[in-house]
Amino acid sequence: MHDKMKGLGLLLLALMLVMAACAAPEAPATGSESVAGEAESMEEVSVEGGEFVFGLSTEPPNLDPQVGKGTAARTVKLQVYRGLVSFYKGGEIIMDLAESVEQPDDVTYVFTLRANANWHNGDPVTADDVKFSIERILDPEVGATTRTQLSIIDSIEVIDEKTVQITLSQPSAAFLSQLAIAESAIVSKNWVEAGNDLDSDMMGSGPFKFVEREKGVRIVLEKNPDYYREGFPKLDKLTFIPYRDENLRVTALKTGDVDLIEYVPWKDMVAIDADQNLTLETTVGPFMYLIFNPEREPFDNPLVRKAIGYAIDRQGVLDAAFVGRGSELFGLPVPENSWLYNEELVNFWSFDPDKAKEMLAEAGYPDGFSAKLLSTATYDMHEQTAVVVADSLSKIGIEVELVLPEWGARVEQGNAADYDFAVMGSGAAIIDPDWLTAYYSIEGIQYGRVPNWQNDEVNSLLAEAASAQDQDERIALYQEFAQIALEEAPYVWLTWREQGYAYQSGVSGFENIPFLTFNSGITMEEVSVGE
Repeated sequence: MHDKMKGLGLLLLALMLVMAACAAPEAPATGSESVAGEAESMEEVSVEGGEFVFGLSTEPPNLDPQVGKGTAARTVKLQVYRGLVSFYKGGEIIMDLAESVEQPDDVTYVFTLRANANWHNGDPVTADDVKFSIERILDPEVGATTRTQLSIIDSIEVIDEKTVQITLSQPSAAFLSQLAIAESAIVSKNWVEAGNDLDSDMMGSGPFKFVEREKGVRIVLEKNPDYYREGFPKLDKLTFIPYRDENLRVTALKTGDVDLIEYVPWKDMVAIDADQNLTLETTVGPFMYLIFNPEREPFDNPLVRKAIGYAIDRQGVLDAAFVGRGSELFGLPVPENSWLYNEELVNFWSFDPDKAKEMLAEAGYPDGFSAKLLSTATYDMHEQTAVVVADSLSKIGIEVELVLPEWGARVEQGNAADYDFAVMGSGAAIIDPDWLTAYYSIEGIQYGRVPNWQNDEVNSLLAEAASAQDQDERIALYQEFAQIALEEAPYVWLTWREQGYAYQSGVSGFENIPFLTFNSGITMEEVSVGE
């Protein structure tokens, strides 16, 4: 795994082109001939058409595809919008609105758009749309999720209607992965400039068209008959219903009121898995963590943040929030199958309340202090994590007041940095370790990231690691970054957790994507229901 790798970007490009040529059944093919053959094989075992009801965990806080506000919102947006490339089944990168990409040098990418990629209003998807979309993402006023990741873009040139050239300021081994993030979606320039509001209305190029939204009740989509993938989507209609109460969400699945639910409550996983009428699909990848606001005392002190890292009973979090389904996380959330995995990186902390007390005293708080912990009552896992954190901290003299708004308000408070410290659950947006940049080198404020924290050395190391073309060099740079990041502790990582979807036994085509489970909604275009 540590061989010298010259030109990682070119190797990734070659892999993508091989995948496109093979047109494997588990991922969208790039040519209509391969897609048609796939559709014929799927029709033999499934029934096309009909309405499918998806039980969401909450009402999507927004509809803007470039501004992420949680998995429920992303799942809906993925049906309507797509990017140049996307993550798909198995976590592989596939060509999406672009049918091909060429890389003449380390910093230049030339994308050719699909001839049959059209907006839902019938207009073609053009290079002007791509340029407009990326420039919108890079606009600080928009608050786009991938602004930091794509800030490496130096220029965007429209070659012709279906060809666009993107030039980077420096090489990036993970650039295609960053473009594959759902929030790097392409939007219609003409539609947006006509005055339409991306936050309240939807018009994309994906497999489903937006029909209507009744806030708190349902979002209705219908099949896009002109979707570039011939024969897809399989469904005629896709209805999303939010169930903030997780018990009601499970009941709706068991009674057949919905066909599929996200965020299966951990306490219900065993029973659902044993039900012959239902299928439970889980994977490990998301994690829980604490975010500190370094502009509020005493969280401006790294010693206080590190002390809290030693004080938390992580097994208690697993037991209370996830019925033990997961594992403790004492360092950076790097999975064992990653080429960056290192025992020192993942075992920085331990459960040691006595050491936590010593560090608090060293920081000038021998008697502890009081603080407010932001979480949410919408998700039991968030609330129960907060409860265990508060209990753990009470044992080292820190008095914690829980703040538990509903999810939308939690997002807004996070975006306003209106908290002392906060519980969050999330995951990596990409498989490449460059996903760490979105946590430790972010500009502006986002609800799931530490606000107003910058470290010039961290920024430099992450930039070097992203641009390095040799894997051994990247590993050394990330390890150097990790030592600073863990010592500074703007985050305290708590647990890995299982993430589950459950659906009726007749449903086929859906996949809970390993490590990138929040992106699993993209597979809805292949979903069908058996006879």
